[in-house]
Amino acid sequence: MNFFNDSRKLDEIFRNAKAPEISEFNGEYAVAILTGLPSLKKIAHRKKFYAQGERVLGCNVVFKNLKWGRFFLEEGTCEDMGSLKAIKINYNSNENSFLTNRIRDFVRCVEENKLYLGRLYFKIGKKLLFLGYFSLKK
Repeated sequence: MNFFNDSRKLDEIFRNAKAPEISEFNGEYAVAILTGLPSLKKIAHRKKFYAQGERVLGCNVVFKNLKWGRFFLEEGTCEDMGSLKAIKINYNSNENSFLTNRIRDFVRCVEENKLYLGRLYFKIGKKLLFLGYFSLKK
């Protein structure tokens, strides 16, 4: 599925996608920034997910194996999209910088176990500022 650089169309796709299960996320997924921020595709941006005990953790990877932005998954609700259930990728970790630990992503499933659409947010105080859409492709 090709995504368009059109926020309204992406809003519709996000609303119609299903809420995934945390257990679906395992291994590496290619990341494509669709709106808002510059794409990191040229530097092979991906997210790596792995289970640790009963939790699913992960990090961003660029180039061959440069890791940054540690995160954990939890069930969440995307409030500004009508309280849609989603998987929240939460970067609030002591391993991250002051800025990185404010990132929150909400992800919904477009194609089961293959393609996900996410909304990227930056937390300022108690509010989440929407920055743009991205996709995750297995």
